[in-house]
Amino acid sequence: MQVTRFLRRRALYVEIWLGLAAARFLTRFVRLGRWKHLLGDMDTHAAEDLPAARIEQAQGVGRIVAHVARGVRLFDAVCLPQAMAARWVLARRGIPSRIVIGSRREDGAGTMHFHAWLLAGGEVVTGAREQAAHQEMVQAGPNDAAT
Repeated sequence: MQVTRFLRRRALYVEIWLGLAAARFLTRFVRLGRWKHLLGDMDTHAAEDLPAARIEQAQGVGRIVAHVARGVRLFDAVCLPQAMAARWVLARRGIPSRIVIGSRREDGAGTMHFHAWLLAGGEVVTGAREQAAHQEMVQAGPNDAAT
């Protein structure tokens, strides 16, 4: 029983690491037009109703994504790759989610800063720390199990 649980957890870590690597590769080296469909449909009015257990599961995935991203040394696993990897993991588990992209203007300098976070059931799964400082621009989602 514990061996199976250990192997499932390790498989999840590998799945997340590979998702982070794929997402970082796409965002860094491939034109947005070729992979933006992986972010999901631009439907801001999609249902956000999820049972509490599924929201808790999604937030657990988000915590693991953040943990794995902190340990990555080969590339920068910043907010958008984290949101993309978590979304893909949740989609494979049948949990709908949406990626939100926000911006904020740096005071004085006029520089724009961007941030991405993932929502599931109306709750932030990844990117919560900086989410409050950014104004929502675009939502991509919801995903489905077939994505």
